[in-house]
Amino acid sequence: MSAHQDKYASFVEHPRYGQRPDFTGLDLQPNPGKVTFHWHSSKSCRIPGTAITADLARQTAATVAVTHYFDVERICQDCGRPFIFFAQEQKHWYEELGFGLDSNCVRCVPCRKRQQGIGRHRERYEELFHVPARTVAENLEFADCCLTLIEQGVFHKRQTERVRMLLNLVRDDCHDDVKYKELATRLKAIENQTGQHGDVPNV
Repeated sequence: MSAHQDKYASFVEHPRYGQRPDFTGLDLQPNPGKVTFHWHSSKSCRIPGTAITADLARQTAATVAVTHYFDVERICQDCGRPFIFFAQEQKHWYEELGFGLDSNCVRCVPCRKRQQGIGRHRERYEELFHVPARTVAENLEFADCCLTLIEQGVFHKRQTERVRMLLNLVRDDCHDDVKYKELATRLKAIENQTGQHGDVPNV
């Protein structure tokens, strides 16, 4: 394996496009009015020989259209690992999903999925927070969302007090429930890290 190929051995693998560049053999230079690249495709991160042609009619209207996409090297802003924002993925973003050309990819796929998961948990947390009379199942889900957001560093660990309150509310109804035990175990793990002690049954 060449040194050029070895370079990508440490890159985060994309589940659809892989780990290494998709060499198409197409390589161009910018030519104002005829050949334009995305603003994030600077020469320093653009991978030569990976260009594909864009369909301008399918892009969201922009001041300057993009005529070609290149595979570009990125560093994930969350985990710090290198990854490739593939030309085919850009085509999908800007022509199929309708993302504006001002959109950029700053996270690798695993971190994107994690971020999306956090977003879903936060949205559900907000929904459950405003439910006036939650069921036992909803209180368990509320506790789960809160714990997840604490574990991901979105909420301060002081929020464990809310989780403890929620578990105490449902303790008599589901002390032997598998989900209840899992939540109580996660709560204790966080409280052990912070030196907190709460009124949650042993599991």
